Amino acid sequence: MKLLIPLIIMAATIANSQITKSFGARINQLGYGEQAKKVLVYKATDAQTVEFRDLSTGKTVLASPLSASAVWEHSGEAVRKADFSGLKKGLYAAYINGARISDNIVVQNDVYEDLYKAALKWFYFQRASTALSPEFAGKWARAAGHPDTSIYYFPESEKPANWKISSPKGWYDAGDYGKYIVNSGISVFTILQLYEHFEKEVKKISLNIPESKSKTPDILEEVRWNLDWMLTMQDSDGGVYHKLTTARFCGHIMPDADTAKRYVVMKTTPATLDFAAVMAQAARIYKPFDAKFSQKALAAAEKAFEWGSKNPSVMFKQPDGVVTGQYHHGAETGKDEYLWAATELYISTKKDIYKQAIESIPFNHNGPWWGDVNFLAVYRLADSKNGFDKKLNKAAQDTLLSLANKLRDIAESSAYALPIVKENFVWGSNSVVANNGIVLLHAYYLTKDKRYLDGAQRALDYLLGANPLDISYVTGYGNRSMVDPHHRPSEADGIVDPVPGMLAGGPHEGGQDIKPGNCETNYVKKGKPALSYIDHNCSYASNEVAINWNAPLAYLAGALHFLNNGEKGP
Repeated sequence: MKLLIPLIIMAATIANSQITKSFGARINQLGYGEQAKKVLVYKATDAQTVEFRDLSTGKTVLASPLSASAVWEHSGEAVRKADFSGLKKGLYAAYINGARISDNIVVQNDVYEDLYKAALKWFYFQRASTALSPEFAGKWARAAGHPDTSIYYFPESEKPANWKISSPKGWYDAGDYGKYIVNSGISVFTILQLYEHFEKEVKKISLNIPESKSKTPDILEEVRWNLDWMLTMQDSDGGVYHKLTTARFCGHIMPDADTAKRYVVMKTTPATLDFAAVMAQAARIYKPFDAKFSQKALAAAEKAFEWGSKNPSVMFKQPDGVVTGQYHHGAETGKDEYLWAATELYISTKKDIYKQAIESIPFNHNGPWWGDVNFLAVYRLADSKNGFDKKLNKAAQDTLLSLANKLRDIAESSAYALPIVKENFVWGSNSVVANNGIVLLHAYYLTKDKRYLDGAQRALDYLLGANPLDISYVTGYGNRSMVDPHHRPSEADGIVDPVPGMLAGGPHEGGQDIKPGNCETNYVKKGKPALSYIDHNCSYASNEVAINWNAPLAYLAGALHFLNNGEKGP
């Protein structure tokens, strides 16, 4: 039987009208699994002990010593830590010298169930080319926008006068209404890998979407909406267009009000190879549910890989007159996408041509993001079940554990006990933290060493309130959650509460949005990147939402939920 009191408390915390004051202690505002690592961070104090009281009895059930004071370099705070992992199922609060210092502390194994489902359901709210009805969207229902059945090429002078393609469906990428192949690639992979790793349980998820009555699991139906769009972006020669957007970002309006002409912009090597990778992955996963689609996806993947092999260095270049997202960086070479695509295609086909391609690209020790997907191949190659030879398998495992060990050690030794390094505080820092958690989970799957699992837990803790700002960066989840994202539907729909389950980009010192007429209040704290954040829709640099940020949130929260409830993982 489930513990009812914590569930009632959690229900209260997900309504933004229920935001509560801070007691001071930094904890995961949603709660913890029973066997999870549990760490409280508090300002430097002369006290030596934190007492934890059972709120149902008022009695102290655990007294935890406070660590020595230490400064977390990313916020400049002097803090102390207390480990309360000994608390079992129940509802608690922390006290120092008789004074309460924490929010309610929920300990319950299904504490992340609603969170990971909301993080997945949010992709439905990002659908293009369709209306969202009240039956599935509730009060966030909206009219259809961007049918995308008549898309031009930019610049139009490079194509015949009547050149158009039909490219409907897909997910809006972020706070804007563009659709981008490169960012779709890592987002789709991450969601599908959650399905692969916890297939038995994920199959049962109901997301309440229009396709929920089909025989295909809801999570796959949602991803299929984006895969169907991605397939329309492939040219007849196998190359894939980089993006589909208007020439300029629209104002803060609803999708149906954005009627400007939309374009596809150039074929690129990274887009084509990212496409090849996820189509090869999808071909395996969807085969039991739609064999015809599986064949189509694999054929498209092989054709894309062939184009990418013949065109290895076609990098995106923003045309004059277009100012929407680029998804390109100066160090881009296309080699990381080549490795990842070859890896997925080898798993799907076992063809030597793909194995040879894999052996030509070295691994790196960088965590995955849209601009470097080398580590997505490392995940696959480190898994002995995927059929790679022992030398490749061992090299990938060593690479995975090298990064995981670095993150684990930092989580165990830093003042805030978090798996975060200075380089992680970039645009989208919260997604970097979530991906750090996923790296640690892969190390846990490989070794079953709980220290890696503990590090992954701390990554989620940070996102849900165990951070210097004492806020949850996820809309609708936590006592003090982000409420004003840079997200056009949220800004234009006239509804106070944002859709729950959206992850904010997170703090960093870039301040790219601070300029005359926009975010003029300088929220950046120089030398303190963990404090450089503002919960305001003006801040596209710190408070935008995006599919490649929500995908790792869904994976991290989902995996921890399943592991808390007895699933073994891959």
